[in-house]
Amino acid sequence: MLKFSGSFILRLSTRASVRNYSSPGTVVFKKSLDGAGGLSDKQTQSLPEDNRGLVAAAFASLNKPETEDTRKPSPKSVKQSKTQQLDTQIIKATDVESLLVVAENSVISRRHALKMVSVLSEWSSNNKVKLGDFEKDPRFLKLCRILARTPTSHAMSSLTMAEDLSTVLGITGDDEAARLIGNLSLSQMIKVMKALQQKGRRSTPLLRALSNNIIKHTEVIDLKKSADLLFSMVSLNFPDPVLLDRICNDIIESLPSNEDRPAAVNSIVISLGLLKYRHEAALSALCTWIQTHRSICSAQCVAAAVVTLATVDFVPPQTEQLFQAALSINEEEMTRASSWLDLVFSLLTLNRARQQHLTSTLRPEFIDKLLCAGVGILSEIPIPSRRKLMTIDAYVGHTVPAHTPRLPEDISVGVPLVPTKEKALYVQSIMDTFKSLVSAESFLKKDCNSGMGFLYDAEFAVDAKCHPVPLEKAANDKSVFRIAVLGLDYHDMTRRVAVPLGVHQLYSRMLELKGFKVLQIPYSEYNPKDKLVARVQYIEKKLKAIVKA
Repeated sequence: MLKFSGSFILRLSTRASVRNYSSPGTVVFKKSLDGAGGLSDKQTQSLPEDNRGLVAAAFASLNKPETEDTRKPSPKSVKQSKTQQLDTQIIKATDVESLLVVAENSVISRRHALKMVSVLSEWSSNNKVKLGDFEKDPRFLKLCRILARTPTSHAMSSLTMAEDLSTVLGITGDDEAARLIGNLSLSQMIKVMKALQQKGRRSTPLLRALSNNIIKHTEVIDLKKSADLLFSMVSLNFPDPVLLDRICNDIIESLPSNEDRPAAVNSIVISLGLLKYRHEAALSALCTWIQTHRSICSAQCVAAAVVTLATVDFVPPQTEQLFQAALSINEEEMTRASSWLDLVFSLLTLNRARQQHLTSTLRPEFIDKLLCAGVGILSEIPIPSRRKLMTIDAYVGHTVPAHTPRLPEDISVGVPLVPTKEKALYVQSIMDTFKSLVSAESFLKKDCNSGMGFLYDAEFAVDAKCHPVPLEKAANDKSVFRIAVLGLDYHDMTRRVAVPLGVHQLYSRMLELKGFKVLQIPYSEYNPKDKLVARVQYIEKKLKAIVKA
């Protein structure tokens, strides 16, 4: 092998010669370019035979026109070309062999590995191929190792895709996993969402990637998938409004063809209530379906529909049969005492409860059932249930004859009524605004306990001209108006259509039973960041409308 020290020394109009230097193995060529631009036959013959082709090729390259581009392609362009080639091969694959041969002959990235495993999973779920056709194939195991970087015998023992994709997502970073989502089918993305829900993993980048890609799919999301998605969104507290709207529209489209899936409908109804999502068209379609298919719908399904409608304070048209079915449900048909309490409270919220429903929740026997659901002590009745009992009891006290059963006094002892931090800040802004309307403390009472299972934010009184009146005077003066203030922040309102939740409408009715006019101040109308003048004008306008009414 020739070793070159320095560079070729080219001299015009001279003959090439070989000089030997003292350094062993070192040969330097002095060369002049002739008209042909290469070495003469005599010159090349003086070289060892093994090196003649190498040297001749090196000098022959000088003969090429200078305008010809002899640069090698960049590593980036080579990589892009290989990526495109692999994508094409995967897309064109029609069977297991033609797909796995790509893994056999190429250096596979994680993205391509996931794409190929996704294709195999899709084929397997569609019964195009059997799991046994490839689960032990070394090329498939190679893909699994690329994805999980762990032994895959357990993870890949059953290709449910929820299992192996959750393994991938558990190993890879969130951002990297989010980039891989676009390679999945609609059903696979929904399985990933379920896997995240089962792991309790609320990865915002991953959830956003899933949401965006699911929305882009033109395929209709069937009822089962819709139920799975909504349940996952509830569990992960991810109420993406665009995805929710897409799901609800697909629910409306899928319902007419559903004849035997009440479980999916029941799950959807419950999830919409938990999400406080007031999609009136979807809720109407769901309630109509339950009403039409009452013969296959359980009492729990009917009750779930009523609870959701009460949550979002919406009664669809032409659903009287649904409410008649709800009113005919017996306490024994409900699986738990708390479920019966939820149904009765929801009927009260919608102003449809009957006396026997209300009093049934105040009986000592029913209270014992609630106690037995815990560990046998009073404090084990959940606080939300105790607050509902207090509200029902207060309503009964104002509307039903005195001889009816009433709630034991100790149920309401120690029930905390504390607003959240966000709610407290919102209410504080309202109180700061009231300082310009009601300056003296004797005119305004804050943080009021209704004694009916809820707080209201303030109480004051005005005359017919909206002039403040001291609270002591207002207590015995029927010519003045007692005003109860309810501040409603984001969590007190429904999603999609910003209206107060049904429970806050019930609280307003309860305060009216006690002789108050209720001033609701929802966040959708009142902005704490507005100038003080604008906030004062808003409250004055609302107050005048209440007094006039």
